[in-house]
Amino acid sequence: MKNISKGKIFTIEELIPMKENQTISRKLVDLCALHILLMSLDQNTSISPEFYAEERLYLVLKGEIKFNNEKLINNELLIFKKNKLFDIQASRKSIFLEIAVNLEEEEMKNIDKGKKINLVEYLDYVDGAITNIDLVANDALRVVLMAFDAGEGLKPHKAPGDALVMALEGQAKLLVGDKEVDIKSGEQIVFPANVMHNVTAITKFKMLLILAVDK
Repeated sequence: MKNISKGKIFTIEELIPMKENQTISRKLVDLCALHILLMSLDQNTSISPEFYAEERLYLVLKGEIKFNNEKLINNELLIFKKNKLFDIQASRKSIFLEIAVNLEEEEMKNIDKGKKINLVEYLDYVDGAITNIDLVANDALRVVLMAFDAGEGLKPHKAPGDALVMALEGQAKLLVGDKEVDIKSGEQIVFPANVMHNVTAITKFKMLLILAVDK
């Protein structure tokens, strides 16, 4: 991932500004098979209708966006089919992620195209356990929703690509290399590729993991 600090806690507003009457985009991943954009739109601005050759996954991080009149608010996610005409409109100051990738049907997991989901409500906690559910899984991209009961954690491990962690609910302690940091709802961090890391929930904790692998 580029244009983004790695191993440091940040809020999404620190990563991209919102400016009057403007649309701003910042590339986070720009690979042949995958691109990820972070975008901000001022209130009452829009992106004109367009066709795209890949599926587009949209995740609203702040504000309210309409995708072909399907309204999404904070922590709601939607996948659009490729070669489908659609437009984007912001009714108030908003920030969202756009992920473009060619997906086979079996690579989309537990989510229907064109149907929005609320990430916080999509996965239940299990006492004394960690639960996860794949939303997208292929060689270039993995999108996973995870829920940790308080006190539960992963063993330290490495990943083959940069991993963006978005804290959706609760608080957790993270290991990044030889450093420990705390993360809470509304904050994000990027685990660098091939660096030892883990997650341990302080309270009940939910997060979205977006792993991008440069093949």
